[in-house]
Amino acid sequence: MFTSGRVTAGLRQSATVSALCAGLLLNPLATGVSFADTNSAIDKLLGEAITQAQTMVAIMTNNCPGGDNGRPPQAYEAFVKRSNEVNKQLVDLKVALAKGKTPNAAQQIDSAKDGMDKMVAMMHENCSGGSHGRNPLSYGKLIQVKENVSGKLDAVKAILET
Repeated sequence: MFTSGRVTAGLRQSATVSALCAGLLLNPLATGVSFADTNSAIDKLLGEAITQAQTMVAIMTNNCPGGDNGRPPQAYEAFVKRSNEVNKQLVDLKVALAKGKTPNAAQQIDSAKDGMDKMVAMMHENCSGGSHGRNPLSYGKLIQVKENVSGKLDAVKAILET
């Protein structure tokens, strides 16, 4: 399905990737950028992506109405499991890239992004209420974090492809 929200998110990601790559690779001063600087930039982007991806579980904790402090969404346990898988993929990628092993990096990035997409899909209308359920209270924040992490991963992928 085509939605304007997806277009906006895609444009935001595209702009983030372009800006990061331009800053790292196309800057006239970047002609002297060393391999170590590029690795440092990739390491920093992946470190930020990992930290932000880990916040996705905290955002959904007790995020449905009810009880004294809220309730977890219905698929919360599966969401946490998927989050652990995504974070392991990202950490494994970071370690592999730090060792100079890049052959499967694009595939690993795509897999992590797919996992995050599935995490967001799990939470869609995952609180009780309404005719099909309701989105958790911080569902929009979850999407923002996922988009931000995806943008960082796209930037890493673009750097590796240059």
